[in-house]
Amino acid sequence: MKLQRMEFGDFIFSSITWQEISDKINDQNINFIRRALNENLKLNNYGLGVKEIGYIFVVALPTSSIHGETLRYYKAKQEVFIQKKLPYDLVEAYNGPQVLSLMAATYLQSLEQLAKRKIPDFDGARLVADVKGVFEQQGWLVRMEAVASA
Repeated sequence: MKLQRMEFGDFIFSSITWQEISDKINDQNINFIRRALNENLKLNNYGLGVKEIGYIFVVALPTSSIHGETLRYYKAKQEVFIQKKLPYDLVEAYNGPQVLSLMAATYLQSLEQLAKRKIPDFDGARLVADVKGVFEQQGWLVRMEAVASA
């Protein structure tokens, strides 16, 4: 198992992956997402309720019961922590760009769940729309739609 943490800006990313597929998550893809969000978006534009979103992509063998999923808001620190699993079989089968699209779609789905929570002074719906726009501009969601329809 390999753990990697990458942070700079409002959007912080890390991953927990099985060694056999870690290069598909850690090398470039996680940096592409981190840079795209931190260069284009600032959380203070969505209110003062959330100062930081930490996200961990987990890719573990299907038989592994460790590293579950979570979505938490820490009011005192104004931080969000999300840990989400990606399907091991898809990550293993996909090429780098397809994995990037899977990661982007999964991240967006997590933000949609976050937007349903009542976080004071935070416009989660607008953040979702803006993240979707960034991902569409990068072409990541278009690729995922093509993968899903294949």
